[in-house]
Amino acid sequence: MSQFRPGGMRPGSHLGYSPWCIPTTMNGAKCVVVKRELQAHEPMAWDFVMNFARDNDLQTTDACLIPDASAPAPATKA
Repeated sequence: MSQFRPGGMRPGSHLGYSPWCIPTTMNGAKCVVVKRELQAHEPMAWDFVMNFARDNDLQTTDACLIPDASAPAPATKA
């Protein structure tokens, strides 16, 4: 999904990820978080991801990700 990246690839980066599909680990399980905004921005890409998951018997779930309480709070402007 890296081709679905606003602004395209950046020079010097050998790995590129779409801001809508982010590989990560949650509770020790490797996963990819697919942001719902992808469905509105690029419906065919959304369908591709969902069909890929279904065709490969991957688990999917709708979720609301809540920031980790132990993570530092984002900086705010005063």
